[in-house]
Amino acid sequence: MDTNINLNQLRVFHVTAKSQSFTRAAEALFLTQPGVSKHIKELENYYGTRLFDRLGKKVVLTRAGEILYGKTEVIFNMIDQLKIEIDELQGLNRGVLNIGASVTIGIYILPKLLGQFRSTYPHIHIGLDIVLNQQVVEMVLNNSIDFGFLGAPAHDDRLIMEPFYKDELVLIVPSSHEWAGYGAIEPHELSACPFIMSRRGSGTRTVIEEILGRKGVTLKNVMEMGNTEAVKKAVEEGLGMSIVSKITVSREEHLGVIKTLRISGVDLERTLYFIYRKDKYLSNLDKTFLQFIVYNKT
Repeated sequence: MDTNINLNQLRVFHVTAKSQSFTRAAEALFLTQPGVSKHIKELENYYGTRLFDRLGKKVVLTRAGEILYGKTEVIFNMIDQLKIEIDELQGLNRGVLNIGASVTIGIYILPKLLGQFRSTYPHIHIGLDIVLNQQVVEMVLNNSIDFGFLGAPAHDDRLIMEPFYKDELVLIVPSSHEWAGYGAIEPHELSACPFIMSRRGSGTRTVIEEILGRKGVTLKNVMEMGNTEAVKKAVEEGLGMSIVSKITVSREEHLGVIKTLRISGVDLERTLYFIYRKDKYLSNLDKTFLQFIVYNKT
């Protein structure tokens, strides 16, 4: 048995563990599936134990695999960090910025800001993942992205969290609804109404439930939708009402298909945040981006 392992074998293992698939790992690494299997088998022979359990087309880590994955995560983060620090010698003429954002921020706020940033630094490649609020937190914590933007606060001692944007929420109803001509409604009137909400893990949903909860309002007739766009469409079609960020319904208001209302005695303003790991090494690019965000936050 070969008593040596190499970095390439560890990378094959790491990508396979992250993708939970030999097929997807082969595609990502430009290898054949038998080639991936060969590298994994060599590692399993070296460590004298199975690293994966095969469950059909999916593979899951054994306990030994979980231990190795934790170490390879550290190894490849260090390698990536070395690349970043060396790239800094090139100034801001190159670099990659990976960002994650909850749906409202990613669709309605960040594109304009990122466009402004790219106009100043045209050689910086920016990747933006738009996912649920909780997924953004998880991606920052596992170093999948550099910075995250949240619609609801994250409470984790490993993170630095700063306010980014003041956002106004509004109650929305279809234009044909009996409340469409009202300026405001009482909170208790919402309890029995059909209500459309994003899935759990959404920042907007978290904030809505906290705000209404403080007023003693429990929604009893809730339909879940995948994201804000689906929520708006459902309201427009008369399936119920919802509470969303005001910036997301300007087009629908202009077209007259949705009406916005206030909720009496309820402050529907919320703070949006950006986050990053406390232990993150801040490159020149990271520092420049942070300064840009702080300068442009509202």
